[in-house]
Amino acid sequence: DLLGRAGQLDVAEDLVKSMAFGNCDASPWMNLLSACRIHGDVELGAYVAERIFELNPKNASPFVLLSNIYAMAGKWDDAAKVRMIMKDRGVQKTTGCSCIEIKKRVYKFAVGHTSHPRKEEIYAE
Repeated sequence: DLLGRAGQLDVAEDLVKSMAFGNCDASPWMNLLSACRIHGDVELGAYVAERIFELNPKNASPFVLLSNIYAMAGKWDDAAKVRMIMKDRGVQKTTGCSCIEIKKRVYKFAVGHTSHPRKEEIYAE
């Protein structure tokens, strides 16, 4: 993770490839993919994402990260293609949500959630 954050992606890739568990655990590859997004390395990002797809084909995170890498590089067709592959494979992102506590009561809000009794007030702003 530190090598990737420091921009030493080639060194980080070599390290992940040399790890005994690197071929059975997606975590080091996910760290490297995240670093590819931070540093805009499209080519390595695509390679790393493929490794992750092999290890964990139903994980939405590498699809989203790769799509974002392509989008950041202005490769909109590739970004859309990744999202389409994700959909075709039945991979779904976990819905984002937020929780707030007001007067010892917890309120949960999810993306697109419109069933709250005070939704008019909430979404007015």
